[in-house]
Amino acid sequence: MRIVVIPDVHLKFWLFDMAEKIIKDGHADRAVCLMDIPDDWNEEWNVERYRETFDRAIAFAKAFPVFYFCHKKVLDI
Repeated sequence: MRIVVIPDVHLKFWLFDMAEKIIKDGHADRAVCLMDIPDDWNEEWNVERYRETFDRAIAFAKAFPVFYFCHKKVLDI
């Protein structure tokens, strides 16, 4: 199995476009996203950029239902 890794996105919605092309071209079978979807320097008030990025992430997940997101869980110890 070949996996395309989508690195920390940081509002770069086009990373999902690139991953989709890689899968459709047959270079990968699955995708995993390392997260950090929001949060880019000096973009905290750019609501449209957040909307665009999350909408693209959701569309990608719908198009490729076997798609993994990585996240860390913070434990209170």
